[in-house]
Amino acid sequence: MNNINPSLNSAFKYGFGFFETMRSIGSRIIFFDEHINRLNSSLKYFDLTEVNRNEILEEIQREIKIKKFKDTRIRITYSLQNDKPLINFEFSPYRNPFPENAKITFSNYLLKHSDELRKHKTTNYFINYYEYQKATTLGFNEVIFCDDRGHILEGSRTNIFFIFYDKDFKNLQILTPNTECGLLNGIGRQKVIEICHQNNLKVKETTITHKQISRAKEIFLTNSLHGIIPIVISNKKHKMPITQKLKQQFDHFFKI
Repeated sequence: MNNINPSLNSAFKYGFGFFETMRSIGSRIIFFDEHINRLNSSLKYFDLTEVNRNEILEEIQREIKIKKFKDTRIRITYSLQNDKPLINFEFSPYRNPFPENAKITFSNYLLKHSDELRKHKTTNYFINYYEYQKATTLGFNEVIFCDDRGHILEGSRTNIFFIFYDKDFKNLQILTPNTECGLLNGIGRQKVIEICHQNNLKVKETTITHKQISRAKEIFLTNSLHGIIPIVISNKKHKMPITQKLKQQFDHFFKI
């Protein structure tokens, strides 16, 4: 691991950096190429030197063998130090912070509509971290942000999906906020959309308001480490059949 010099490091001093978190089960790194491709896409957008996929892979595999964790959370952080790229790796045992059925709240802090910066996974995470800490203190598991036009965007570390249907699942439709509103196109989000298409489930990326979601029959979050996270939407017990079907298929990514 390269040493960070606080007085010279761009991420430490200014929040100017990028990161990816991923999970390995045994020696298999889940969605590795997707994470590296997203990181390099951001680096290219900001005219920065891209990382070498094979070098990153070798370093991660070497550390996994040393750590001997069966299930590992991996974080890669890219920053600048002395104006040169610095890559740091963090490894820890994987832990799922979400309960079986999670609770969400909405932040009062409104984000700018269609903010290009939020489409990149940067180390400028102040508001995400602060609002998440406030939410957990109040007993919630995640906080959801909206923009200044009243559109629902994403969670502090998740994307969000809403499922609508009538009796006997007629007119079933799955909605998720459009990335053009200014949000990260999460790896888990992408995988769920693929699963929906494979199952001929109608999924639409669009603008979503609070008024619309009051009719949602099911809500779930996505995260590439934790998969699909069902959300409690009432005090009544709710089986959430569509969410569970999607979750079962997503969980196959985590099988050894």
